[in-house]
Amino acid sequence: MLRHTPVLARETFENLPNSFGRYFDGTFGHWGHVEYLLNHREEQHPGQKVEVIACDLDQRVMDKGEVFIGKRNKQVKLLHSSYAAIRSIWEQEGKFDFMLLDLGVNMEHFKDGERGFSIKTDADLDMRFNQDAKTTAKDIVNHYSLQELVRILIKYGDFSEKSAEYFAKGIIEERKKKKIESTWELKEILYNLHCNQKKIAVIFQVLRIETNKELEQLEQFLQDFPNVLTKWGRCAIMTYHSIEDRITKFAFKALEEGGKFRLVHKKVIQPHYKEVEKNKAARSAKLRIIEKVV
Repeated sequence: MLRHTPVLARETFENLPNSFGRYFDGTFGHWGHVEYLLNHREEQHPGQKVEVIACDLDQRVMDKGEVFIGKRNKQVKLLHSSYAAIRSIWEQEGKFDFMLLDLGVNMEHFKDGERGFSIKTDADLDMRFNQDAKTTAKDIVNHYSLQELVRILIKYGDFSEKSAEYFAKGIIEERKKKKIESTWELKEILYNLHCNQKKIAVIFQVLRIETNKELEQLEQFLQDFPNVLTKWGRCAIMTYHSIEDRITKFAFKALEEGGKFRLVHKKVIQPHYKEVEKNKAARSAKLRIIEKVV
């Protein structure tokens, strides 16, 4: 079974608070970070009780991750939910000493050709993490207005207004002839618009971000998590996209300026080159950690 390799695991859990018992993992995936955490705490503090509440929007991925838990299933409670629902999770489960978001896309999404995330496989243009969600990438491509397509291409893909409008108009002209159904239909349209492989990948990423409302989810979490941390509790957020990192950076900075939080590290933490050699998915990862002091 394919497993997602946890990124910056050592750097993350070296920064656990001294008083630690309850851990929230907002992106459970294949449980890589949870597994590392439990092994780390058993090694450093034998016999210490650790309670884990973990959630994931993708039930398929979470089901596979659950298989690896094995005898530790009594320590880990799984929720099919978004980390953006942290306020309601807090109301049900209580506060946490440590919280982690790993905002990287699970490699299974790209390897599973049926899900529509990859440009390498012809599949239905889906891209939903949560299969219960209504909006797919196909809906966006076929129904968004010119202004809406231009907006997301600029905001999430860093395209110039001219380029965004060119690609958006090209997509709209093609969908007038025939509904765009699959990844390769969209890829061919973009290729005919003189879009190279790198730009096609970026446009697919834009559609994935919009389909899953990824930035809105992050912003909601950042708004609510301060109330969910215990005193001296810490929150770690791992990003792979410049916009996600910027949102996190400014949110953490505002919290520190408010006087109730402090940045555990002034500079962002990035993977050692040896980790990148072993796991190329780690190359763009950035880790920021903040602590609640009041």
